[in-house]
Amino acid sequence: MNSYSFRLTHLLLALSISSGATPNALALSDLNVRKENDRAVVDAKKPLQTKIPSADSKKPPRYILELRATQTVNPISDKPIQKVEIPLERISPQSSITGGEGDDTGVIIERPPLQSLLPIEVDISSFSLDSRFIEKIGLPDVLNMALAQNLDIEEGFSRTKIQKFQLLSRASQFLPTLNGGYSLFGITGDVPTALFGGGAQGSSSQTNAGLPSTIQLLNAGFTQNVYTGGRILYGTLEQKHRARASRAALKTDVNDTLLQATNSYYDLLLNEALLSIRTRAVAISQEQVRLNAAQHKAGTATALDVLQSRAQLASDEQNLINQQKTRRQAAIRLSHVLNSSLALDLESGETHLRKRRLIPKSVKIDKLLLMAIERRPELKQYEELRLAAKRAIVVAAAPLQPNVTFGGTIYGIGAGSSSLDKVFTLNLGVNWTLGGLGTTDIANMQRARWEARQAAIQAKKQFLDVFEQVRTSYTDSLAADRKIERATVQIAAAEEELRIAKKRMDAGIGLNINVINAQRDLTQARINKAQAVVEFNISQAQMLRNIGSISSDEILNGLKI
Repeated sequence: MNSYSFRLTHLLLALSISSGATPNALALSDLNVRKENDRAVVDAKKPLQTKIPSADSKKPPRYILELRATQTVNPISDKPIQKVEIPLERISPQSSITGGEGDDTGVIIERPPLQSLLPIEVDISSFSLDSRFIEKIGLPDVLNMALAQNLDIEEGFSRTKIQKFQLLSRASQFLPTLNGGYSLFGITGDVPTALFGGGAQGSSSQTNAGLPSTIQLLNAGFTQNVYTGGRILYGTLEQKHRARASRAALKTDVNDTLLQATNSYYDLLLNEALLSIRTRAVAISQEQVRLNAAQHKAGTATALDVLQSRAQLASDEQNLINQQKTRRQAAIRLSHVLNSSLALDLESGETHLRKRRLIPKSVKIDKLLLMAIERRPELKQYEELRLAAKRAIVVAAAPLQPNVTFGGTIYGIGAGSSSLDKVFTLNLGVNWTLGGLGTTDIANMQRARWEARQAAIQAKKQFLDVFEQVRTSYTDSLAADRKIERATVQIAAAEEELRIAKKRMDAGIGLNINVINAQRDLTQARINKAQAVVEFNISQAQMLRNIGSISSDEILNGLKI
């Protein structure tokens, strides 16, 4: 009962009182009003009774089936799937992360114990978060799974099949058209014989001939297109170029998928390295808080030193929580690329984040550009589309010319159940139809010409895009290579800075803030080294893709010249 009806009821009660209603009637009316009001309050508290289909039914809804598919855990590599362990208590980590010297060492990834990570919730793992299963994978497993299950490749393969059967449909127009049929006519009545030249001339009497009750007509024949103005021939050639373009596009999908899978794997590897670095930073900050607290209790440090250490620890813990989230999201993105279960947490099986050169230094940019021209499938795709657009001009102009057809038919005609008599026909047809006085077809032809020009411009733009991509990835690789060297030097300097800062503080001539700044510099230097290594590896894979030479073997073993 809404407020409007409630006010209206009270208004009627007031009118009844003013009109001299009896007290018993008024009490009964007021009681009914209170009951209606209570019933309305109870109905308002009841939730909507929505029937949710059960997931255990024999025919569950489609969205439940899709949810089950996303939660199905299937192995990617030959390594066993492990169940995620949830730590009961948190202890200090004992692992260490070192930047290393030289390109061969790279960044060492020591898996932090689960207890060393910061808990997010009580009943979930701090490492895998929402996942309950975990599997270690390598780059070969990622590439093989991407080629086998990626949906972009599957969609591209479907497009090639569509274009293939469209080509067969166009080519089938070269074959003659067969026709055949059978008809049975039921006839009743008479026909004057004079219609067929019967009866005596000048006779006034007219005789009628009876028609058979049924007439059978059997026909079979063919029609062959002799000349169509180039519509069939050039239409087939157009579709042939489009089928080739679709195959080149499929190759592009494969290249892009391999690059995307490689980048996603390196992104996961980078985030695992950063997780190790962040974990080590938290451990160092915890130790610094403990030392400052002990020194403050002994009277050799100030309360400000303790507060500064705690602030740095809080900052490192915030960065660690963000890194735990980022690492899990990187695993989810990799699972999405591989079209695998998102409920399975992927972990790289590598212990070192190494620099991997895929293209030798001896290969110069000119050689790379020539390889790109020869191997990039996009160039082949747009060239085939340009040729298809040229063929489409002839197809659009075909209606302006006559169509010539040749055909033949054999008829079998018989009355009733008698035998059929054969009748043969041959025909040669020439038809010329100009729709809209030919202006419609002329406009279509001009449109096809401009579409061919547009396709040629797009092919030229693709050449420029390819050259730009090759040169960009080449400069990215050069810059990342130098950044690795500088990051290695930065790590060595930060480690020495931290060592000296600690010694000065222990000797009583240094400040706590100097130690904190040195710790922060060392953590950032390690992060810079890991990011530079991954940036270099990704730029090498990007260069392979940009020159059209990316494959599983070349990503793992490098380009073979």
